[in-house]
This record gives sequence, structure tokens and C-alpha cells, in this order.
Amino acid sequence: MAITTVEHDGSHDDGAGHESQAENAGGHHETAEQRDHKERLALWIFIAGDALFLILELFTWFYLRALNVNGLWRGTACSKANPCTDGLGNPITQPVPKANGWYSVGVAVLIIVAALLIWAAERSARNRDSRSVIGGVAGLAFVALLAAIALGFYQFQALPFTTIDGVYASTYEFFMGSTLVHAILLSFIGFGLWNRARMGRYEDGKWYRVRVIRIFAAWIAISASILALVSIFFA
Repeated sequence: MAITTVEHDGSHDDGAGHESQAENAGGHHETAEQRDHKERLALWIFIAGDALFLILELFTWFYLRALNVNGLWRGTACSKANPCTDGLGNPITQPVPKANGWYSVGVAVLIIVAALLIWAAERSARNRDSRSVIGGVAGLAFVALLAAIALGFYQFQALPFTTIDGVYASTYEFFMGSTLVHAILLSFIGFGLWNRARMGRYEDGKWYRVRVIRIFAAWIAISASILALVSIFFA
């Protein structure tokens, strides 16, 4: 069987162009550029759906806050003389205290740090750095995500209310849970990034694979920041 050698002059360097023709000949029916395009398209479709979910979260928060039926957004109309009831029928005799929103800010900051580190890992892969450099940066991103998850779980323990203590309490915990789930999902991806970097999968100019993770990490950092700021300034 004759093997044709295809020379590459480096003029086409949009990320996926670094894949060799030999890889395409090894069973793939699409070029590396086509696969990269489809992966990014699928990611943007997923982010669009997640953005719609974020909009619905924000709408729920502001709608219920504005509605404030019987003062039960935070129980401001509740008193000993005129008690309200929680989700289990127990009396609420005073306003529900605000949560310490700086925990949410801390979680968001750690996710932002992780996203920046993933971006640094992408730049290292672009520069064809060694696997130890790429893996080291990716490992730091994974550690930052683990710290964000730990702080998120601790935040639940530090709340001055439970989910049944009015609309504000349940909506706030829903915000927290949404951010935590996204951080956990990104941590699994971050672990895969570190493991693949450790094995040298992003050497030889295959940085575009890290780019997909960086885009997703940036989106999660943005959504976590929005939820944190809303929970602080619009309680």
C-alpha cells in the first residue's frame, strides 16, 4: 500500500489544523477542523440552553421578590402578633435573616481562578510547552475547583435559615445549588484535563482541545458571578 506524504507549511493554524493527515487516515471520516467545529458548535448550543436556565433563575428571583405575597419574600410582615407559617406549618414570627452572600462571592472567585488557569493551560498548549507545564497549570485549576466545591458545601451549613423558611430562603438555596452543580461538573472536566495533560495528549499543537474546556469554564464563571452578585445586592 502506497502512503502519500502531505506537507504542511503551517499557514493554516486555526487550532485544529495541527492534526496530522495520518490521524485522519486512521479511521476518522472528518478532518480535525471539522471535528473541532462540531465540538465547539455543540458546546455553544449547550451554553445557550444553560443561559436560558440562568435567565429563568433570575426571573424567578426578581418576580417573587417583587410579588412578596404577604411579606413572605423574607417574612418582613411576620411578627409574634401576626405570625406566618413555614413550609411545615411552623410559625415564623420575625423576618428571615439575610444570608452571608460573600460565601457565594468566594465560590465565584475560585471558579474564576480555575477558568483563568485553564486559559493559561490553553496558552501553554498553544506554545507547545511540555506536558509537565500544561499538567501543572491544569492541576492547579482542578484544586481551585475542589476548593470552590468545599466552600459551597460549607456555605449550606452556615446559612441562617432552611429551605422551608420562606421564598427568599428556598430561592437563595436554589441559586447556591445551581452554582455548586456547575462547579462539580467542571471539576470532573478539570480532572480529565489534568489527566490528559499529564499523559501528553495536548502536546504537538493540539491546544484546540483545551479551548473547548476554557470556553465552558468561562461561562460557568460568568453565571456563578451573576448569581452571587444578585443574591448580595437584591436580597
